[in-house]
Amino acid sequence: MKKVTFLLILLLGIGLVQAKPTSANHNKFSIALGAGVRNFSGDTDDVYNLVNLTFCLDIGFRFARSFEVFLHTDFLTAKGNLTITDEETTITIIPIEAGGRFLMGKSNLCPYLGAGLGFYLINEENPIGTIDESSLGFFAEAGLKYFFGKSFFIDAKLKYVMLSIRPEDSTINLGGPTVLVAFGFSF
Repeated sequence: MKKVTFLLILLLGIGLVQAKPTSANHNKFSIALGAGVRNFSGDTDDVYNLVNLTFCLDIGFRFARSFEVFLHTDFLTAKGNLTITDEETTITIIPIEAGGRFLMGKSNLCPYLGAGLGFYLINEENPIGTIDESSLGFFAEAGLKYFFGKSFFIDAKLKYVMLSIRPEDSTINLGGPTVLVAFGFSF
């Protein structure tokens, strides 16, 4: 994870100093589909696998040259083993996230920083019981869009989610880092 973080920071820095004129339109609307990996921090990192595959959809609307609002969703299903009984457990998280991004650079390489609020649907099933919860959480992200051609782009981002649920008078931390790569189209 440290190597990926370093790579994103390096690419962000390169994008800030690049002064080449753009051939990209940077249109008002964009849509991107992608995949990535998610890790859990806190209480659940002993239960679930270190790398959990997630799929994403991101829809953006650019208000100004340097600001975009977006709607984002993922689909994550992770399997693991309970710490005491070693029985199998499965968790599914589907977020509906909305936020804003500050876009930096006017070239084909466009770094950005973003943050927002999410509504998370959480379902965990194991032999002990089922947790079916929803919760609000926050997230922050840093990423890099590379435009090739007039409308197509690749989006690579590092996102950190702050999320916890409180079933039966206990608190479970489900937040953690996510690395996503998406292919998008702007129009």
